[in-house]
Amino acid sequence: MQLPFSLQPLFDFLGQFTDGPANALIIVIALIKIALIVGGLLQIIPFIILFERKIISWVQDRPGPNRAGPWGLLHGILDGVKLFFKEEITPKGVDKPLYLLAPGLTVAPAFLALCLVPVGPIIQGAHLDALVSFLRLDPSIIGPGGIISEIPLAITNPNIGILYVLAVTSIGVYGITLAGWSSNNKWSLLGGIRASAQMVSYEITLSLSIIGVVLLAGSLNLYNIIDSQAGGFWHWNVMAQPVAFLLFIIAMFAETNRLPFDLAEAEPELTGGFHTEYSSMRFALFFLGEYINMVIVSAMCVTLFLGGYHGLFPLPWEAIATWITNISPSFAGFYPWVIMASYLIGPMVIVPAKVGFFIFLFIFARATLPRLRYDQLMDLGWKRLLPIGLINLVITSGIIAIDLMVTGNGQVELATKWIIGAITLGLFLAWDLLYYSPRRKAQLEKDYRLYPKSAKKGEKPALAS
Repeated sequence: MQLPFSLQPLFDFLGQFTDGPANALIIVIALIKIALIVGGLLQIIPFIILFERKIISWVQDRPGPNRAGPWGLLHGILDGVKLFFKEEITPKGVDKPLYLLAPGLTVAPAFLALCLVPVGPIIQGAHLDALVSFLRLDPSIIGPGGIISEIPLAITNPNIGILYVLAVTSIGVYGITLAGWSSNNKWSLLGGIRASAQMVSYEITLSLSIIGVVLLAGSLNLYNIIDSQAGGFWHWNVMAQPVAFLLFIIAMFAETNRLPFDLAEAEPELTGGFHTEYSSMRFALFFLGEYINMVIVSAMCVTLFLGGYHGLFPLPWEAIATWITNISPSFAGFYPWVIMASYLIGPMVIVPAKVGFFIFLFIFARATLPRLRYDQLMDLGWKRLLPIGLINLVITSGIIAIDLMVTGNGQVELATKWIIGAITLGLFLAWDLLYYSPRRKAQLEKDYRLYPKSAKKGEKPALAS
């Protein structure tokens, strides 16, 4: 099957302005991916907000938004329209350049990090040949043997993707800190200071959890990390790094300032925190940046630990395509369509489903968990998560080194991954059962004057000192 007309003349014409049709094609492909990925996410965020309010209302046994449109579907969109038309109020005494810069400095890194999220595999080889044949393009420009030999289903695909994501997302805290400092408000300043301290505390844990995955894949490239998890869920990194997976989930809550780690906002304490003095679209930019960061860390968790765009089980798409074409001669032209469907439609369902699970986890945590005290936040990050992350990394790197010396093939065996997962998870559970939980229980009995099991019936507990 082919289009009734060729798109090649269009790129030949555009090539007059871009030093060749190949450059024109590269620019057009990049613009299409930006429009689909970034534009699609901007369209989805109002519905994520509606989804959050509906889940929270369900947990609290109330209807939630149900006035604007059927089932309240227009509520998030109308909220955006309302913020767009509201008056912008700039308080007296603010550092105006930094005050105006802070919202953009918060949301821009989120969009930059979004450019690396792999929403699907790299189209190359026979799959790219089928796409070129369908669009009737010049195989010498795009195709297995052309100038453009692959099309990654991400806006860009650098070899240091993980480092890029960590570097870019770390910039976002500067916007929050500057917003708190420039607002000339003591509550905003406290929120900014809390955000910066929180970022420093949990960025280390986040990095430690990622390093184990990088060691398993042997690459910083996001596509290489996903490809190392191909073959079914038993190959996913969550099987080899269950402790790192848990650390990453806790750290991503802290990195996005979501409950129970939203100490930078903490409405009962700071009346809104760093964005107290912002209104209209400037406040909306902080709101937008928070939700984009939620999607990014969810996508990174899916990419690093849950196989990315790979499903639970590998499907023989080539065999399925061959079977369909053998049903009838009239189905002979459907082979490339089935192959392209496996490359495009499958990931378009798998990736959003996995990311949606973590978005639900963010929302459900907000509806059910209480906010931590700030000293508890710091204690958890430095005294609990950081040592666990270091021990997990030492065990992982040691076992991987032994495996590579024994096998000598440069790849970590599946059995070795399972051994790493079993050892690290077993040590974590043993530490919790034998050390942390008993000490925590004793501390609770002391702080909240609970009756210990050892107390005799009718005996009153001693007052907490």
